[in-house]
Amino acid sequence: MSKRLIIFDCFGVIFDEIAPIFFNKYLPEEKAAEVKEKIFVPADLGLIPYEQIFEEISKALDMDKNSIIEEWEGLIHLNEDMIPVIKKLGENADIALLSNAPLGFVERIFEENSLAPLFDKIVISCNIKMSKPDPEIYKYCVAQFNKNYDKIYMIDDNIKNLEHLPELGIIPIHFTDIESMLDKLN
Repeated sequence: MSKRLIIFDCFGVIFDEIAPIFFNKYLPEEKAAEVKEKIFVPADLGLIPYEQIFEEISKALDMDKNSIIEEWEGLIHLNEDMIPVIKKLGENADIALLSNAPLGFVERIFEENSLAPLFDKIVISCNIKMSKPDPEIYKYCVAQFNKNYDKIYMIDDNIKNLEHLPELGIIPIHFTDIESMLDKLN
């Protein structure tokens, strides 16, 4: 049997997206991208704590911070159908999570949903001061296993995060749904 490493993105794969849904509700696409870039690039690098994100969003949208937090938290939705799939894949492969996220956020929602045991390694951008699509973060994630693999896959809903993976020896899988993901893994 071949040795495989399967790396999952968090938001848009295991959990629904949050930031794009939130910002697209309140801002035109171009302005939403600008605000996300200004707030989430530093947050994903661990430069802005999770709590400060809401202060920044509040300023950018001229909205009440507590209302934003309440709506944001309401958008956290686990793709429960993914859990048995990850468990099954973990029987014959090493499983990693690689996510761009601010300090403490992924850890909290993983704890609330008892998800950490599904993964052999969890790499969050803010903890290592690198974020996708920087090639170094993928190399770092793979190096955490200190193994040679026959195949390494990265499953992400954001095409931008997958573009240069073949150059690193990683097979990109654009996540749209579980069935097509499994077809590509087989």
